[in-house]
Amino acid sequence: MRLLELLDGIDTVAVCANTDEEVKGLKIHSAEVEDGDLFFCMKGRRDDGNLHLKEIRAEFVAVTETVPQEGIPYVLVADVRKAYALMSSAYWGHPSSGMRFVAAVGTNGKTSTVHYISSLLTSAGLRTGRIGTEGHFIEGEKVGMSLTTPDSFELNELLFKMRTRGVDVVAAEVSAHAIKLQKTAGITAEVAVFTNLTRDHLDYFRSFEEYKETKLGYFTSGAVKKAVVNADDPYGRELMERAADAGVPVVSYGLYSPADSFAVNVREDMDGVRFVANLSDDIVEVRSHLMGEFNVYNLLAAMTVARELGVSAETLARSVGRVRAVKGRFSVLKNDRGSVIIDYAHTPDGLEQLLRTARTLTKARLITVFGCGGERDRGKRRLMGETAAKFSDFTVVTSDNPRFEDPERIIADVTSGMAGAKFKTFVDRTEAIAYAMSEMSEGDTVVIAGKGNEDHLDIRGKKVPYSDFDAAMRWGQAR
Repeated sequence: MRLLELLDGIDTVAVCANTDEEVKGLKIHSAEVEDGDLFFCMKGRRDDGNLHLKEIRAEFVAVTETVPQEGIPYVLVADVRKAYALMSSAYWGHPSSGMRFVAAVGTNGKTSTVHYISSLLTSAGLRTGRIGTEGHFIEGEKVGMSLTTPDSFELNELLFKMRTRGVDVVAAEVSAHAIKLQKTAGITAEVAVFTNLTRDHLDYFRSFEEYKETKLGYFTSGAVKKAVVNADDPYGRELMERAADAGVPVVSYGLYSPADSFAVNVREDMDGVRFVANLSDDIVEVRSHLMGEFNVYNLLAAMTVARELGVSAETLARSVGRVRAVKGRFSVLKNDRGSVIIDYAHTPDGLEQLLRTARTLTKARLITVFGCGGERDRGKRRLMGETAAKFSDFTVVTSDNPRFEDPERIIADVTSGMAGAKFKTFVDRTEAIAYAMSEMSEGDTVVIAGKGNEDHLDIRGKKVPYSDFDAAMRWGQAR
């Protein structure tokens, strides 16, 4: 594809390059640039692509927001990240335009909601693609694994592969980082679902207000045709007003506030949840193996999205019971003493929702094992300690991806919010789980939170193989 074609629709300030040249690839890492590539000079938190122009030996064009040194062909743009996303879309033939794109935005529940949407649509006979924390899937086949929302070039390449294989609908997690970095620029969501908003990623965003505006702003940016919004979340209610003012149609869902889709007669036990769903006056009986009120929300969100995409209430009634939980999201194991629940919850609100549900299901004591990640929002550590102390009979505080930070310091931050509570600390996560399992008595429930189905620990730059499932099975004889 010629440079001139890639620049169509890009907000350029100046072009000092031969626009008839063929472009072979788009790169954002200087070490990967080859002849014929475009190099996008991006400023990150720790590096600046403009500083690496002299290192590149290949013939190339720099796409930048500042004029490079003499002798380097360049395209000067108003926003290099947006240009990268739009040019990535053009390079792959604008692949999202051939499919319906569904975006899941929120702090908690994105992975499960995307999984459930995909499951419901597949049951309705649609070909689906799925992008998110679990990996990237085309009609159920895993085709890759990367960031929750991939880099723009990878994302559009993935969409191109999906379109080539006849995918009808793509359900994707769209993270706050992705929105801030404009990874999805050029992709219009047929439907975007807002799950909730609570504290997270304040190591990256300067304030909760910035984090909130990033997520809510996505819905009014022109990138969303219709919004499905959790009416029970206070920021969801704010979003409903803002979206309506921006002319974006809104369909609401919830349990307690007036909503277009809602659930009544909710009942739950160790076999799952049951409720009656009213989807804009279409009534559906739901019997699901999923557990917890949070999954009632996730199911309602997924069913509402599916309904807006044309799936009938009758089809949803037949298929919703076949939806299965994401591994590592309230996964329940059994042993001869009680239950072990493994979950990804890693925010104060996520941990509270997890422990509230676990508390209603346990017959005796609730023992919680968790930690907080290193080099991330320190302010949430004490809050999570307070949450664990409030809902648990006993807590074991341990490591969770300490990265380059001292794990003992992280643990100390967590336990600063646990004054008067019963707890024990272990730096080694395997030892922490072994201790918790050994403490189990008949009827007890052990909750292991923070990592879910992750397969490693991030310790001083190394990804050490590790699994909460393996640790629980080894020490608890779970079956």
